[in-house]
Amino acid sequence: MAKLQNAINLRPTFEDFGIQHYVETGTGGILDSYGQNSLLQVSQLQKPDLTMHSIEILDRIHDEAAEFFKDNDRVVMHLGNSHDELPKVLDILDENPALFFLDAHFPDSYRDEFHREVIRDDPDYIKIPLEGELRILCQKRDVSKDIIVIDDIRIYKDGPYENGNFENKALHGGQNLDFVYELLDDTHIIVESYLQEGYLICFPVNTEEEKVRSYVVGA
Repeated sequence: MAKLQNAINLRPTFEDFGIQHYVETGTGGILDSYGQNSLLQVSQLQKPDLTMHSIEILDRIHDEAAEFFKDNDRVVMHLGNSHDELPKVLDILDENPALFFLDAHFPDSYRDEFHREVIRDDPDYIKIPLEGELRILCQKRDVSKDIIVIDDIRIYKDGPYENGNFENKALHGGQNLDFVYELLDDTHIIVESYLQEGYLICFPVNTEEEKVRSYVVGA
């Protein structure tokens, strides 16, 4: 699971865009992240007006994070698949700017003794939920003031990614990313990053293009 701070420079992004809600799909491990877990990093910004919501499908990861953040009333954990839980989260957000980190692909995948990725044959809405998540988001919310960061774009298209192309794309990958541009091209500047497994970083369309570079890691 990739880290949000490897896609964007967290503090200036949250501060300059007045982000008051952080929502992620896919929590990732807290205790084995060496302090690099995205939710942990965002919480350490210590923004008093920021609410944080994390959606996790696996009980063990959800429970670990819930225990870790039990004394932080700004962090709310949601157990379930993102297509069920994301609408519930959106219902309780106000209209202030939010940052969405969509990173729920392939829950419970792992590497075998030969370092080959083993992926469970779940339904697509669990295995590659991105398109459904984005459609839910755009149907239920005016996202024009929001930032949306999408991880693992190599699942959908080949490219010069830092960690290489997706070895299981033919069997488990998505067809393309056309749906992202269909839904966001009018409201956002969409930046493609080839760091790690690839990111799409979507800024409100009125963001100055030169300014965008200061927020994107490696730009």
